[in-house]
Amino acid sequence: MYICLLPMNDNCQERKANQMNANFAAVVYTPKQTDKSALPNFVKGLKARGVSVAGILQESSVQSGDSMRTIESVDIATGHRIPIKKPMKNEEDCGLDVTSLTETSAVLRNVLATEPNAVPDLVVVEKFGDQEQIGEGLLDEIMQIIAEGIPLLISVPEPALEIWQELSGDLGAVIDFEAGALQDWWKEIEAV
Repeated sequence: MYICLLPMNDNCQERKANQMNANFAAVVYTPKQTDKSALPNFVKGLKARGVSVAGILQESSVQSGDSMRTIESVDIATGHRIPIKKPMKNEEDCGLDVTSLTETSAVLRNVLATEPNAVPDLVVVEKFGDQEQIGEGLLDEIMQIIAEGIPLLISVPEPALEIWQELSGDLGAVIDFEAGALQDWWKEIEAV
């Protein structure tokens, strides 16, 4: 499931060919999409089949009796939880804990420092927020993983897709945030 946001023409055909040849993909979700279970379920299924998966997933929660949401990054390999967004009274406030973001980036740096025979089969990054969109946050580690040729999935909010495509050189697949699209993409990666 490859998305071409332009009318079907030669440029679109060329983009589709480039997307299919790259071993990374943006998994695009809409801001109003409340069910984001496809990605964690996909990761869980791969791990159950013995696929080595590393990276980070995000979990959002509201504590009982509280109306403020927190976000934690979860290290896929170890299950270690890192609180990256402090509860804020107003959802529009950032609340990003920059210190914790540094700890989260260490998860991705560890992938890059792995011995060649222990490199994961797939890296998943469920974060392409404001920091990454301006070239900061986890972007350096994400781009290094891509440059190393390690298959990577990154969740990207639909309004930021154009920014992602610009930062990634308009390479890589763009797929829907749904189980079938994730499975189809992974089958292509495994077949290479």
